[in-house]
Amino acid sequence: MNKIKLSIVLIGLLTTVQSIQAIEMTDYKVIEGTYQNAYIGGQLQINSGNQDQTSYDASGTVSYDNIYTTAPLIWNLTADGNAAVSKGANSGDKSQSSYDTKLNTDINKYLNNDDTTFVYGSTGIQYKKSVAADNGDDAINVGIGAGYGRMYVATPLAKALRIVADLKEHKIVNKTVSDEAMMKLAKIIGLEDEYISKHGNREYKQYWYTDMEKVLKDSGAIKKEGIGAFGTVRIADVLDIQRPNERLHGWLVKGGLGQDLTNFDGLDKETTADAMFDYALPIGYQSQFRNTAVLRKSLDNKTTTDYKFDNTLSYTYELSNTIDWENSWLLGFTKGDQGQDDVTTNSLSSTFRYYLANNLDLTSTLNLAKTSGGINETKDWGTSFTTGITYRLK
Repeated sequence: MNKIKLSIVLIGLLTTVQSIQAIEMTDYKVIEGTYQNAYIGGQLQINSGNQDQTSYDASGTVSYDNIYTTAPLIWNLTADGNAAVSKGANSGDKSQSSYDTKLNTDINKYLNNDDTTFVYGSTGIQYKKSVAADNGDDAINVGIGAGYGRMYVATPLAKALRIVADLKEHKIVNKTVSDEAMMKLAKIIGLEDEYISKHGNREYKQYWYTDMEKVLKDSGAIKKEGIGAFGTVRIADVLDIQRPNERLHGWLVKGGLGQDLTNFDGLDKETTADAMFDYALPIGYQSQFRNTAVLRKSLDNKTTTDYKFDNTLSYTYELSNTIDWENSWLLGFTKGDQGQDDVTTNSLSSTFRYYLANNLDLTSTLNLAKTSGGINETKDWGTSFTTGITYRLK
């Protein structure tokens, strides 16, 4: 209960900091940095007694996101995977398994080392197996093209604001931190990989924290004695335990050609005209909005798909320093060709994520899904509720 009260107090302090300071998340436009996020989670259910044999149902998920950004290029890498294995309760039921893994990567190479025109190359790989299939099946796609615009990773500034709010709560910071000092603090936080490279993974934090402390000292926000051991512990708690969410801002649009090198059994390999629009905006200090729209138009006359449109909208709100509310809406539309039906899919999810100790998160998710058209059409909205523990790898 005391931890929840502290979280509420910290949110109040963040709101106060926001009202006092003029700095906005969109002011952070440092183009060199790295953002990584990795999770692994699983569920297991075993039943025995009053049935022919012991039954089980197990599943696991893993996800990884990486954004590496410099003046000349941005490299994005995402990987997601899930697997499930189960065995029924009836005599003779055998073990069944399924899995689905996806890896997507793209590089935007800026022509003038700025935030305007770029060329890109992309690769997408998916490997999956359904319960009914004997073997896995893969699909590989590559793409090239050009675009305009840039995404900025402002997560270091979110961490700096959280650190200052926490140190204010514990009476370590006793004066207002200027916008200039806040930006300097954020830049040091964003250079974590450089500190690791220079000082080693075991020793870098003492140099990293010392440089953060120096910024606060020079700004006059803390006393000459520094933050002390307790202040160091508070900074570590914010960066390692609380882990403020990703903050992105900016927009970009790009278009080009895509080619399927392989496709799943029964599906044609396509050449496509591709277009994508991505927009992100932090709302205040606690919220993040993002919308990504992707269009793939088939250039082959023999395929059963005219075009595909996918839109992903997400909104995350930090209820406290240990509780996040994550929401998403995935809309998909496939325009059929060669007499095939149009298909529309909708998937809405809402997740409460509670950060526990030792990189563990407790998640509870409500999901709604519906498909209109095609052989997988559903008459009503399907609902599911899942809760489980995930482990943060990064």
